[in-house]
Amino acid sequence: MGYRWQDSLTHFNGDEEQKQRVGQDTQMQNKLHLFDVALSYRVSPRWQLNVGAPIIYVDRINQRAETVTHSQGMGDMSVGAKFWLFRPPTETQQNIQFGFAVKLPTGNPHVTDFPRPNGREAAPDAGFRPLTTVDQSIQLGDSGTGITLDYMAFKSIQRFTIFSTGAWLMNPRNTYRADTPNSRELSVPDQYLWQAGLGYAVPKLNGLAFTGTARMEGVPARDIIGREDGFRRPGYAVSVGPGMMYSRGRNTWSVTAPIAVKRDRTRSVPDYRSGGHGDAAFADYAILIGFTTAF
Repeated sequence: MGYRWQDSLTHFNGDEEQKQRVGQDTQMQNKLHLFDVALSYRVSPRWQLNVGAPIIYVDRINQRAETVTHSQGMGDMSVGAKFWLFRPPTETQQNIQFGFAVKLPTGNPHVTDFPRPNGREAAPDAGFRPLTTVDQSIQLGDSGTGITLDYMAFKSIQRFTIFSTGAWLMNPRNTYRADTPNSRELSVPDQYLWQAGLGYAVPKLNGLAFTGTARMEGVPARDIIGREDGFRRPGYAVSVGPGMMYSRGRNTWSVTAPIAVKRDRTRSVPDYRSGGHGDAAFADYAILIGFTTAF
């Protein structure tokens, strides 16, 4: 099980922060709570099968209109497998794991909501704010069936462990349009994540380790497979931060707090065609909590 919290409220156009948005009260803000639930079955010492699904709870606040829209529910599930390059445990205390999965369009990409005044509840039938399609950034799914390729590698040297992980989601579908009010043609983008770091096992405190991690995650302007028409907000964030892991028996707990050091809202294909450059809101930091148990 995993949990991610972040508050995306800092706007960027390219890699330039738009500080004036706060002074003008025109910023858009996403407050995200994301729960990941996953189950793995070890077929053999080298192979395992995996299924996972995110559960999303997110508010999008429009400071200019002083309204908030909301979405919640299950996102897009994934089903796949992973295998170790070398049969564990390895005598060299190093290994590489590769994985592949199919991402299924189980998340609702047509979420609607009645915008309510920010800071207080409003009845759904409040006639002054009609039902509308929520923003792409808080939709529960992207309507596409995708393929995810990932890896994990580590090398242990006495009490230190060097590690790296990465994943790329390929979405071949080009665009979709929700059958709901005020919708527009949206892109079905690829996504990626890469991270690397160093862990240190604390002596005399069995099971406790501290970590330092650098990570990069984002949405590319162009997909590996398919076209890039429709609206998307490409860009990436680079973060670094401390973490801690504790293992006892078959249970492992972890917590990390990556802090953004670089953010860049890159130009999309429609931006290049129109000569424009849209912006996007990024989080200053995130909190990631994980729990794993074996049975």
